Amino acid sequence: MYWTLSTEPAAPAPDAYKPEGRFVLHRHRDADGPHYDLRLEQEGYLLGWRIDGDALEGQPWATEKMPHPAQWLEQDGEAARADEGLYAWVERDADRRELILWGRQGDRTVRFTRETGLPPLAQRDIRRTLEEAGAAPARAAQLVADGLTARRRASERLCGLGRELDGEAFDEALWRKSIEGLSLDEIHAQLRAYELRFDLKYPPQPVSQPEPLSPEGETGRAADVLSILRDR
Repeated sequence: MYWTLSTEPAAPAPDAYKPEGRFVLHRHRDADGPHYDLRLEQEGYLLGWRIDGDALEGQPWATEKMPHPAQWLEQDGEAARADEGLYAWVERDADRRELILWGRQGDRTVRFTRETGLPPLAQRDIRRTLEEAGAAPARAAQLVADGLTARRRASERLCGLGRELDGEAFDEALWRKSIEGLSLDEIHAQLRAYELRFDLKYPPQPVSQPEPLSPEGETGRAADVLSILRDR
């Protein structure tokens, strides 16, 4: 479950809301990179989030953590203690959480907004596609971005050729809508048909052309070539 976090530096005074327990904010780095661990005291254990990045500002992503032992309120392990103090819930529903932190580094309001996750079937299909391609799951985001870029470029080229070949008869809006549901291979098949028409209308020119000799006497390069032939 993923959440987007936002913070405000100011918060109501402790007498406006009754503190519900202690909190601790740890700064940590592991194999997945730098992050914060926000832990909230409950009845004998800690709830909390892992907050990706090296700052709480800028709407970082957060994931809920499994309950942790209450001893983390006192110990730090390999993490660095970034803040500690008291907290209180302001809102706590299925898609939005808001709490107040009264810490040594200042008071702040923290809001968590649930992000819509991928449906289970989509996750299964993505993993299956990665396995078939022999790609690591960590590359999924980059491969999706590459695929979207390839689709955009193929669509732009197809529409550009269509405008050139068919003029006003080319309905670009209709074409863009029709290829939305096509695979990249299917878009390329449509593109190849337009490229063939374009090559027939504008035949490609050879990369190099023979340079004619000057017809006006034996001057310049023409004279040099004839001289070589005569010497032989």
